[in-house]
Amino acid sequence: MKFIILFFILYLVSDTLGSLNEPVVKNFTCTKQSLEYTYDIDSTYYTKWIFSDLEYELVFECKNNSKERTCTAGMSIDIAKNLHGQIKMCGTDNNSVLDCHSNYEEYYPKPIIEGDFKPSTKGGPTIMKGYYLAVGAYYYNIIPYTRLGIIGDVHSNSIDVTNLILDYKGGCGPRTIQWPNDFKYSFNHSNPIIENIFIEGSSFISKGSNFCNSSDSIQIYLDGVQIDKSKIKSIDHEQFEIIYTQLYSKSINVKIVSGGLESNIYKLDFKPIPLKINSVPRLKGGSITIIGERLSSQVNNSTIIVKIGQYDCKNVISSKNEILCNLESVPNVEKVKLVDLQVNISINGIFNENNLLFSFDIPIISDFILPQGEVKLVGDCFGSSQLTQVKIDDVLQSNITININEKETTLSFKPIKPIKKSKLYIIVNGTKSNTIEIDSSFFVKSVPSSPSVNGQIVNFTLFNINPNNVNATPIMIFQDNSSIKAIDYKNSNEYSTHTYSFDIPKSCGRNEITILIGDQLTRTEIYYELPIISSCSIVSNQMIKCLGNFLNYLDLFKNGKIKIQFSNMVIIDNIPNNPIIFMSDSFSFPMKPEYSSSDIYLIVCDETSLDFKVDITPSLKFVSQSLVFNSTGGELLINGENLNENTIYNTSVYCFSNKQVYNCSFINNTSISCDIELLGPFDQLCKIKFNSKDENNNISISYYPPLVLNSTTISKSSTGGIITIFGNEFYNQIDSITVGKSKCLNSTFINSTSISCFVEPSNFNINQTEQQKKQYVNIIINGKSGGNNLIIYSGNSNRIDENNKSNKNTIDEKQTNNEIKNESIKRNINFILFIIIFSTILII
Repeated sequence: MKFIILFFILYLVSDTLGSLNEPVVKNFTCTKQSLEYTYDIDSTYYTKWIFSDLEYELVFECKNNSKERTCTAGMSIDIAKNLHGQIKMCGTDNNSVLDCHSNYEEYYPKPIIEGDFKPSTKGGPTIMKGYYLAVGAYYYNIIPYTRLGIIGDVHSNSIDVTNLILDYKGGCGPRTIQWPNDFKYSFNHSNPIIENIFIEGSSFISKGSNFCNSSDSIQIYLDGVQIDKSKIKSIDHEQFEIIYTQLYSKSINVKIVSGGLESNIYKLDFKPIPLKINSVPRLKGGSITIIGERLSSQVNNSTIIVKIGQYDCKNVISSKNEILCNLESVPNVEKVKLVDLQVNISINGIFNENNLLFSFDIPIISDFILPQGEVKLVGDCFGSSQLTQVKIDDVLQSNITININEKETTLSFKPIKPIKKSKLYIIVNGTKSNTIEIDSSFFVKSVPSSPSVNGQIVNFTLFNINPNNVNATPIMIFQDNSSIKAIDYKNSNEYSTHTYSFDIPKSCGRNEITILIGDQLTRTEIYYELPIISSCSIVSNQMIKCLGNFLNYLDLFKNGKIKIQFSNMVIIDNIPNNPIIFMSDSFSFPMKPEYSSSDIYLIVCDETSLDFKVDITPSLKFVSQSLVFNSTGGELLINGENLNENTIYNTSVYCFSNKQVYNCSFINNTSISCDIELLGPFDQLCKIKFNSKDENNNISISYYPPLVLNSTTISKSSTGGIITIFGNEFYNQIDSITVGKSKCLNSTFINSTSISCFVEPSNFNINQTEQQKKQYVNIIINGKSGGNNLIIYSGNSNRIDENNKSNKNTIDEKQTNNEIKNESIKRNINFILFIIIFSTILII
């Protein structure tokens, strides 16, 4: 036994003495190009690493200086692929003694990881790229205690350790991987991606990836606002569901932050969902009602477009669950599709996706009531009163009178006998409607049938009351679930038919009601009284004014419950300083060019009053067929009715002589004036174009005769002289002028108010007294004569004397100049004769 113990001790001593000391590494660097270790000069050092599983050796080349030794192994991607599995690090001392061990993990090269390592939060095989990823490593740890395995056999060459496949189990948020040499690498996961979102009822479900599986690790934002965690219905790596209800059509931006990483922003459209649509007659068109969800927007001034097939539905009014619009009539055109037309709705650019179809001329019964003992069907496309058929339990009702309104939306008839739990449908142009079940055995009648909008007591007679209900008190239930109880008049011992009174509240329009007595009920309506328009006309200030009794409707108008419909449009109060005026006995509104003759009626709480025909067609009442103008033209006055400012654009005067068109100006609703700048004196012929139409009657234009007002004077009748006559309506076409008994010659047209002429000397003596009297001055121009008594011969006028003196001086001066000129000519002639005679003598 002693020998055995001694032998073991000697073995241990020999083994210890045979091992080299551990290398003292001062520094080492790991790059893609090399591994480099620096040692003390006296330290052992690595010369090679042996990867025995692959039978691969990594050899180091060493260089010395006086203090250090540097050993380097070259590196490449191909070399790096061999660095895995079992490793022995072989050290050498200064005596070149080689010793290989595998217990120096702290000197394993540090991994170089290329690119981002971003695994999915769900986990699964994940590639990590780089160098030295599996040197001496068979698995890793994710701090604190999660194992991260390597897929594949690290002891064989079947794996590529530069593209290492890791078996990642999933997680959320930042994490850290630790290698055997204590190297740590921190990473996060791939960013969350929202790929699609589906709306389901009061929530929406998002599909995608990297969402995490814990609501504590995520934040979800709608339009930039984080939602409460209580709204997160479920969460998993590839799906989350949010409780969210949107009643309007709109778009929202959805984003999720998972483990601190933001997703893409997904635009989620809450699209309109039309579910039900009525039908309208093709040849009439009508009001379309679309029932559904998210049929409006919260945004003011939204753009809502409704298209039914190729047809636009106009004048759209929308609410959350209903769209109203008008579909125009479709003319008889061949190959026009009229059935199964796609209904498309766009609300601020968001379109519906569901497939709702529309067809023209499909009779649909949507409801019925029993007013005043009649059956009233409510729906669409009921056809005409003459052709539509009603069948009850498949039996044609041939002895009833059917009344169908113009829009074909209501059909009423009085049954020959009460209808008891029967099936009813109608047939319109061979097309059968849907079938409804109806029971009219219990019904009511009211007096008055139309109560005042201010409310009043109305008597209702109930017919066919069951015996077990005779002691019950009737109750009237309104659509808002409010109710009133009846007062029993006790006016009859016939309990099956009894009259009760109800205090009908203030309201307007048509209100459906339910009358309940015991276990019997019937649905009928209160149809409030509507205003009656008695007359309408265009009055001053270009207003259309309608008369009637509107006292009870003043508050309704103030509250916007009354609309005025005229010229196929609702009259809008939008003209500054000229508003709609609604009074107790009349209402009025401004004329507009776009208005035309049409029916006018009031829409009170969506119910239409009786219409009144308003004729606003402009018409001529009087135009003078003969006009007299002054010298520069004149004015033509046109009297008419229903004139408006638009009429003046289409009214003018055309004159034949100069082929000129003269435009007219609007004065008021009964007068238009036309300024005609047409010079005289010749008579003219013109015609009128009124409201774009040539009138048959021509207009003759003549001119006033000359008007003599005053003149200049001359001193004596015996000598005559030039005078200037003043007045109006003077023209160049002067026929003659006379002054008393003398003619006035050499007349000269100066302008339309002045003419001059020379009064010839009188051949008979006029004494001084006669000369002071007025002379009748008469002017004839273009055959028209005009004159006046004027003083012509007068010496008392300084102005005339001066004019005469000036004229005499001018004549004397001219006479003197002529005498001087004649004397000069005589002297010149004598001088020339002297020269000729003198020259002749010299020659001889």
